[in-house]
Amino acid sequence: MKRVLILILIMIASTLAAARDKKVKPHPGPYVFTSKASAQTLKAIIVQQNLMEGYTLDADNQFQFRFSKPAEMPPVDAIFMASSVCKGMTTKSVWSYSLVELNGTTKVTVLPVWEYPDDYCEKQTKEFIWSRPEEMAAFQAMLDKVPASTTQASSAVPASPATAPAPTPVSAADQQKIKQHAACVALAKDNPSIICQ
Repeated sequence: MKRVLILILIMIASTLAAARDKKVKPHPGPYVFTSKASAQTLKAIIVQQNLMEGYTLDADNQFQFRFSKPAEMPPVDAIFMASSVCKGMTTKSVWSYSLVELNGTTKVTVLPVWEYPDDYCEKQTKEFIWSRPEEMAAFQAMLDKVPASTTQASSAVPASPATAPAPTPVSAADQQKIKQHAACVALAKDNPSIICQ
């Protein structure tokens, strides 16, 4: 009887462990999204959204760009930083974007990291796990709402700046939706019960 009871307990424990392991765990970036819109149009939308959220455009190399703003790392991660002793250095939340347009689809690669000073006041980075699926879904939804590019890529040779298509203007209604969505995402960061549509 004891053996049967022990076997049942082992089976229950292994089943629970298997169920726990099947749960989707957040992973560090880069995170990849796709859109039918042109890279130029998507860049304009992404820049606008980040600026509205208080980020500063740090680097801009056509379709590779990054934003940052001072932020506090979560307490678990904060043990790695020593910003209080490093004059002029602050911990920042950094989001890097890379856009690649090919065959009518634009691949958007997003890499969030923490940038912080270490014990020697040297700049270090630590991966930031984008753990909120609703934020990731909202980002993809924003990309999906951007109108598809009307020009088809006829060859793999990139267009010169003089012949590149102009970005599709964003209507006032779409700008308002983007602003409302950005405000919702900002509120949702502090309140997990808020779900942004």
